[in-house]
Amino acid sequence: MTVQTLTQLWFLLNRLNRFSFKVNSDNESVTGWQGEGQGLIKRRGSVTGESVEPELGSIVETIERGDYQVSADRKVPMHNQYLWQFQGDHIRLTHLRFGWDKPVFLFDIIENKQGQLVTRQSHQCAADNYDASFVLHADSLEMQWRIQGPKKHEVLDYIYSL
Repeated sequence: MTVQTLTQLWFLLNRLNRFSFKVNSDNESVTGWQGEGQGLIKRRGSVTGESVEPELGSIVETIERGDYQVSADRKVPMHNQYLWQFQGDHIRLTHLRFGWDKPVFLFDIIENKQGQLVTRQSHQCAADNYDASFVLHADSLEMQWRIQGPKKHEVLDYIYSL
């Protein structure tokens, strides 16, 4: 198994330009979310060269805009805005869906003992539990969201790329 580090994730975050995703929900999920989407990423924040360790407190804001193909005849625009903060032993991920003045903390990303990038803790939103895992490649990032709750049983597979 390849050890994946927070520093590698940080440098990759500063290079990603596009994303695609697939949403799957099982029969127990009442949302019925299925489909796929894609879009572009705009970044703002501190960009560090790959030869230098990122500074503590460095931030990158990623703004995702694209389309979500809910069904063969229904496409809806989608938008996400995240704040990534490098904290040395973790990267903090915050959702800015309500703006900079009302950030929603999601979770801290850490390196586990097996060299994998995982969430330190799940994010609780009402009755739903959000978890994520990450796999780094030279030119892409795979991020899988797992959402479990009384009404949601969903998996979102994202691929972020250059």
